[in-house]
Amino acid sequence: MRRKILITGAAGGMGRACARLLGAGADLVLTDAAAEPLERFAAELRADGNVVLGVHAGDMGSEAVLSALAADLGAEGPFAVVHTAGVSPSQADWRRILSVNLAATEKLLRVIEPLLRPGAVAVLVASTAGHAPIASPQVDALIDAPLAEGFLDGAGAVLEGMLGPDSPAAPGMAYVLSKRGVIRICERRCTAWAERGARIVSISPGTILTPMGRLEMEKNPAALAATEAAPMKRPGNPMDIAFAARFLLSDEAGFITGTDLRVDGGSVGAQKAAMG
Repeated sequence: MRRKILITGAAGGMGRACARLLGAGADLVLTDAAAEPLERFAAELRADGNVVLGVHAGDMGSEAVLSALAADLGAEGPFAVVHTAGVSPSQADWRRILSVNLAATEKLLRVIEPLLRPGAVAVLVASTAGHAPIASPQVDALIDAPLAEGFLDGAGAVLEGMLGPDSPAAPGMAYVLSKRGVIRICERRCTAWAERGARIVSISPGTILTPMGRLEMEKNPAALAATEAAPMKRPGNPMDIAFAARFLLSDEAGFITGTDLRVDGGSVGAQKAAMG
């Protein structure tokens, strides 16, 4: 039986690359926020001979979308998830960033987890931003419970405490918190997943030449500076992420779970070395 692979953010740069690469050996279930580009991409994949079992446009936090995704994965056979959906600081305010990047990730996993069976794998796309040195018990307690009542109010208070009221840096810091939360999700869940014969890992891209990445380099000087300061001296491309995801989904990565793979041209390592 062929594996089913659910790809979120499938019409975006990383999602498209993953679908193209992984669709050669698996049946695809695709989701993204906007219907037209998603349907168009699914038609391209089918025209090229790929099997696309389901196409579901809508908000990742929508119960209808999540239920449809779970139904397509079904109760039998191998499956995997590559979760690339997300928004960046130049695309949304801090509330939407936390809702899409973190709360919706938690909702997705809660829908998937009843389906877990041996061989299931989830690869969640985090970010090198999640490795920023901001750790504190208060922050981690907050981001570990993104579906708790009052989560956004609590996040607003944390952001105000860090940055001051109505700071223009709030979306950027919310992005950092959201991606730290994704990395921690994999660490905290890996034991329960292993008990079901499943694995969960994250990938932290650096700056990648997707539409989102290009927008950040255009709008955010810090993103461009971080790219230029990375040892590789260049941004990555979507296939760098797709190749990493393919490895993590493979049997060769069968002993890898609960951890984060940085695909960043060395940027985090160089920053840590510079800080001593």
